[in-house]
Amino acid sequence: MAIQTRYAGDATGINNVDAKYDGTLATIIATGLTKNPTALKITGFGTFSATESGTGGPVEAILRSIAIDSTIVMYQVDTTQVSVLVEATGATTAQIQTRLQTLNGGAVGNIGLAANIYSGPGVACVSTGGFKLA
Repeated sequence: MAIQTRYAGDATGINNVDAKYDGTLATIIATGLTKNPTALKITGFGTFSATESGTGGPVEAILRSIAIDSTIVMYQVDTTQVSVLVEATGATTAQIQTRLQTLNGGAVGNIGLAANIYSGPGVACVSTGGFKLA
């Protein structure tokens, strides 16, 4: 009877699952996603209320703008910040920021920004903070 040694893979890290992928501690480990995720922190739009997260509101306009070339996995709206986790993005964070800075009612269908929500150079989109849970 022959002896056969079975191997189930190699020692190389899996792209979006292994913390050693890029050698840093702050790597997002995404076992349920197929691509490396990116966490976006969006600030500078003003103050959000619960009603602005509804259908046709400014939060939808922001998400539609991001979804042009990104796959949104989840998002959270706070009073002054929108946090978005995207699975894949075809744009850099700077390109998304530029798009958000020029957002208005005509930029994304007929969805407009509320009176207390504005766009412009004060809007910032960063992805260097990682993904932090409360």
